[in-house]
Amino acid sequence: MMAKISSKGHKSRSAGRFGTRYGTKARKIIGDTEEKMRAEYTCSKCGAKKIARIGTGIWQCSKCEHTFAGGSYVPQSPAHTTVLRAVQGVKAEINKQLDSAR
Repeated sequence: MMAKISSKGHKSRSAGRFGTRYGTKARKIIGDTEEKMRAEYTCSKCGAKKIARIGTGIWQCSKCEHTFAGGSYVPQSPAHTTVLRAVQGVKAEINKQLDSAR
């Protein structure tokens, strides 16, 4: 999703450090990505909003020190969500077969 232009000079937000280089569209995309990367995320282990990116695809909760692999710029990538949904569907199907066998 591209950023909404609210006033002159605020199109690229954090990518403003590039000045006029690389073009407006690339700077907007970088701004959006960095905004998602620095957003607050909830830890799946302790529930605190203390998740921080410590490397490419490596995320860590600063409260409970839980470290896990995730997406490059967000803790749970769309591919991760798709895989979880598929696994839950298979689990539900197996449970349904086990219940009918009993």
